[in-house]
Amino acid sequence: MEAKHESCFKDKLILILPLSFIILQYSYSQKISESVRFSSGAVNGVFIEKNGKNLVVYGDPGGGIKKAEMVLFTHFRRDVIWAGRSLVQNGAVAVVPAGEKSYFIKGDSIWTKFRQSRFHDYYCQTTRIGISPLNVNRFVQGGEILKWQNTDIKVLNTPGYTRGSVSYIVDIDNKRYAFTGDLIYGDGKILDLYSFQDSLKDILPYHGYAVRLGQLISSLQLIAVQKPDIIIPARGPVIKDPDASIQKLIQRIRLVYQNYLSISAYRWYYEDRTNLMYNHVLGKPASFDWMPLASTEKNPPSWYYHFSNSNLVFAKDSSAFLIDCGTKTAYDQLVKMKKSGQLKSLDGIFITHYHDDHTDFINDVVKEFNCPVYVTKELKDILENPSAYHMPCLTTHPIHDLTIVRDDQKMHWKDFTLTFHYFPGQTLYHDAVLFEEKNGRAVFFAGDSFTPSGIDDYCLLNRNLLHSGTGYFYCINILKNLPDKVLLSNQHVAPLFAFSRQQLDNMENILTERTALLKDLFPWDNLNYGIDEQWVTVYPYGLTVKPGQSVDFSVKIFNHSEVKKTFQIEPNVPAGFNVEPLNNSIVLKPLNEGEIKFKLIAPEQIIPGVRLLTVNARFDNWDLREWSEALIEISH
Repeated sequence: MEAKHESCFKDKLILILPLSFIILQYSYSQKISESVRFSSGAVNGVFIEKNGKNLVVYGDPGGGIKKAEMVLFTHFRRDVIWAGRSLVQNGAVAVVPAGEKSYFIKGDSIWTKFRQSRFHDYYCQTTRIGISPLNVNRFVQGGEILKWQNTDIKVLNTPGYTRGSVSYIVDIDNKRYAFTGDLIYGDGKILDLYSFQDSLKDILPYHGYAVRLGQLISSLQLIAVQKPDIIIPARGPVIKDPDASIQKLIQRIRLVYQNYLSISAYRWYYEDRTNLMYNHVLGKPASFDWMPLASTEKNPPSWYYHFSNSNLVFAKDSSAFLIDCGTKTAYDQLVKMKKSGQLKSLDGIFITHYHDDHTDFINDVVKEFNCPVYVTKELKDILENPSAYHMPCLTTHPIHDLTIVRDDQKMHWKDFTLTFHYFPGQTLYHDAVLFEEKNGRAVFFAGDSFTPSGIDDYCLLNRNLLHSGTGYFYCINILKNLPDKVLLSNQHVAPLFAFSRQQLDNMENILTERTALLKDLFPWDNLNYGIDEQWVTVYPYGLTVKPGQSVDFSVKIFNHSEVKKTFQIEPNVPAGFNVEPLNNSIVLKPLNEGEIKFKLIAPEQIIPGVRLLTVNARFDNWDLREWSEALIEISH
């Protein structure tokens, strides 16, 4: 993969495969005991037969069972519950977690609100929620005992992968079974980290890097106390040595989280909250080897001005260059400086990244000062078309007429030389710029990517990739190659600061260690599938179509694997809609992104509102149903 994350569409092969062939290659069934049968597919199906009746856990991925008396759901994720939906529609009693009631019965209203709430989103939770309400018969919570055919089913509250998930414990055929949803995958693994992003007391979900791993550990320990003989999770192989697999997973989680915290940028802002996260996931530490803080500068250059979460670089004639403007406070300060004569003119604006607190008032500044806005090509589209993306902290204000600069391009302005960089640190869509005064000092405006305590990767949904030569590996290499005595600026950090070469090497080594730890934690052939929620994404994310008309969209796939892969894509459209083609395939080289184009056709008669388009994705042995989505807004 090129360091700049450029898409490559060469050597792609488009294939049409029969859907029946696709389904057959992903499903098989086996008998575990006299009364229990297990079907493995996109989702595991567990079928318990007693007195001629069927109880199903999770669902039936192969579609072989038409009737069941009861279906047990452990959590709300649409990529799991699809397997049980048809059984419920055919009369089965649906049992779901009480703590996730709204996700099962109010998906349609949730999505209607999400049309607007997806902007300025610091909630940062998974959106793998179904849109069609499920007819639920019973909501359960930990401590309850379900009765089915004279069999007791113990319910446990086991939050982790989702906030309100439950597990079920059943004794049958002289074996104790635990049905744990996505709490654990195989021998001590989990599917991903981004599903665990959450809040903790005063810590916002945006800042809570996989903090729900604390609940996961507690839930795993609760399962272990039950001493199950067999765990059958929602996905992955049957676990026949539950205690060993649970202990292995807990140890892996603790190693990953300790690695993360050791160089977390969040500690600079809130050391007490960072300790809270440590205690929550790892237990109270006797001591911890934090990376020493970077040195801070008490005497910044005279031309450097920090205010709100913006910066100005002043020339000797009182003209200036602005870095970011996302708050009204910053905008009002600029206007005040202009009126007072302190700011003669604004000659340019540089945007470090797309987040709303850095971009919301860019258009106002341009209108007031009539100046160009500079970004690299990697930021161009998300700034011009924010509604086309599903990312944290999106602005509602598209920014147009951008001046595009190349990575490592230089520009001279007054007594300064500017060097622009693509800088995928805090988020994949991030830039930086170096200001060097002639025969003077230099400041590197790194946006939000670093603080004196380390790297700003605390929101997993920002897409902090961990391939060699990408993400923070790429950013640290840039810092290593800056001229001597360059100071770093973070828009949220008052003092300028500088890392030593030893600190840069240490952060790089910690990230290298993290890649090894995550490789052990995830079942994917490449760890980045477990930290990048949007390796499959629909573009644009927000679709608008009129009745009877069509709209084009594409599905973008990033091959994180180190070998060529074939990805099969199948859109799922709302009732009455059509899509062309129905399914498609693409062959991608390692570490490259490609796209498959589709056309969505709306019915002639349809009530205005929000609909949901989802996408199935398949590669190797992975069959991922309703994995990604886009919003369809019907307009007249």
